[in-house]
Amino acid sequence: MKQKKTAKLAGDLIYTVMATVIMNAVLQIIIYPLITRFHGEAVTGNILYFIGIIYIVPQAFGTALNNARLVSRKSCDVTNSDFTHLLVISSALSALICAGVGFYGSSSPGFCVAYGIFSVLYMLRVYAQVEYRLVLNFKKYLLYYIIISSGYLVGFGLYMLTDVWLLIFVMGEVAALAYSFFKGEIFRKDGKAQNRLQVNKIFGMLFLSTLVRDCVNQFDKVILKLTISAEVVTQYHVVSLIAKTMQMLVQPVNSLILSYLTVKDSGLTKKQLLKFTGLALGFGGVFYGVCIAGTPVFVKLFYPDLYSDVMPYNLIVNLGLILGFVATLFMSILLTQEKTSLHMAIQCIWGVCYIVAAYLAVVNLKLWGIAVVTLIANALKLLVAILCTFFSKTEDKNSVSNK
Repeated sequence: MKQKKTAKLAGDLIYTVMATVIMNAVLQIIIYPLITRFHGEAVTGNILYFIGIIYIVPQAFGTALNNARLVSRKSCDVTNSDFTHLLVISSALSALICAGVGFYGSSSPGFCVAYGIFSVLYMLRVYAQVEYRLVLNFKKYLLYYIIISSGYLVGFGLYMLTDVWLLIFVMGEVAALAYSFFKGEIFRKDGKAQNRLQVNKIFGMLFLSTLVRDCVNQFDKVILKLTISAEVVTQYHVVSLIAKTMQMLVQPVNSLILSYLTVKDSGLTKKQLLKFTGLALGFGGVFYGVCIAGTPVFVKLFYPDLYSDVMPYNLIVNLGLILGFVATLFMSILLTQEKTSLHMAIQCIWGVCYIVAAYLAVVNLKLWGIAVVTLIANALKLLVAILCTFFSKTEDKNSVSNK
């Protein structure tokens, strides 16, 4: 029985990693390099800026709804109807905020409306994938991401014909949502709302902590464009790309952590937590080695014109991002211990300190400033997350591996 569970866990990890790798390969190896080659650094930087906003607001709403659906089931029974009102509110706020950003950034009414609609599609798509996490069906999770990636490729073809870059992403989100509506259950009524107050409380804390996290993750694109230029956004994107891809690979691991350890009566023993810590730090070291060795090769192959500009930042940028990647793992463990308020407090304090320090550093030190602040902030976050995970732990007789 234990071997079957271990095999399923390993298989699910492979499916989730493949899902992330496929989507990011389409974006980072095909779409963004081709946009830069045909349209230049400024166009790519502008697109990354607007996508960065999407990765802050709609993604925070969608991820908080997604994780609230998982976390809440550990303490109460919930249905799709418990989340309907939050989906409506999140959609409206995403559309309004992103439409405002779109108008500020382009002054085109048509673009701001389209950008607002895109934000809603993205938010709903992020939430919809919780269906496969709830039932631990990661084969369909992989299929979901293949559909998104295929949509992006179709959208890229349309972009080359129309010069409307939003089509790249809209096609992917529409394809995934169509699959969810016709083949899934997450948007269908499955009973009356029973625990909206509990869901609201969990969602509120998760949204705040997720919003802060996503603000920090995308802050480089926003602050570099506003204080320096779109070209510098592209430069930082290129030197940090492999590390950020590694960060994205942690999302599958977080998915498994939350999917498996939010089931009622599940948890990690102290011994398992120690093993997890060793593995997390070990893999972090390996990933850092991959980043510092792989970044020069990647830049030389796909962005040769930027090689001399970005290589001085290789060691420090990648170290800061990898420390953040490892810290995220421990923050997920903290959530499974039902320490939602502590999770929110850590994220908020870290996020506010990071944003203020990064802004001041970029103004004075340019790219070096954001690299140094990222390294220090993520190192401190990792230390605090590990300490809180151990000291706030309530010993559980059961574990995910011995059930």
